[in-house]
Amino acid sequence: MRSSMNNKIVGLIFLLSLVLLGADGGDQARDERDVLQEQREVLRQRIEKLTEEQDFLLFQKEMYAADSKYLVLTIAGKTGRLMYRNRALKDFRFRTSKNYPATTFGPGRLLLTKKADEKRERRALIFGNALVIKWKRTKVPPQEADIPVISVTKKEMRSLFYAVEEGAQAYLVR
Repeated sequence: MRSSMNNKIVGLIFLLSLVLLGADGGDQARDERDVLQEQREVLRQRIEKLTEEQDFLLFQKEMYAADSKYLVLTIAGKTGRLMYRNRALKDFRFRTSKNYPATTFGPGRLLLTKKADEKRERRALIFGNALVIKWKRTKVPPQEADIPVISVTKKEMRSLFYAVEEGAQAYLVR
């Protein structure tokens, strides 16, 4: 009688241990799922970064073949470069305006649509509705007032203004 009772107790302990082991497996599956989600996000960001780099390299190749001057603006570092055939002609620093949308303004190409040359050396490079590059003391033309602005020194503005023509391109890098 005792042996049958011991067998029942051992059987119950065995069943209870199986149930408890199965309960732990559910949490482990969730943990694995979370790890896979994190890895997926990291890979997505890496793919995004690589496509941005590829786009920039294609832009440089295109500018090399077109034999024209262009600007490369690094928004995070607030630096810019005047380039010709993959050679840096001039490095410069700039400031962004208060209404500059740093988070929504992604990397990419811009086309110089207008060069504003007003009285008293108030020059500006206008890239459509996306961006204006101006001397820091120059007022922005009224029709471009709501466009984000990059300000450079007077000396740098002179060299940039005369170096690029309408139709020139710029590339924004994060």
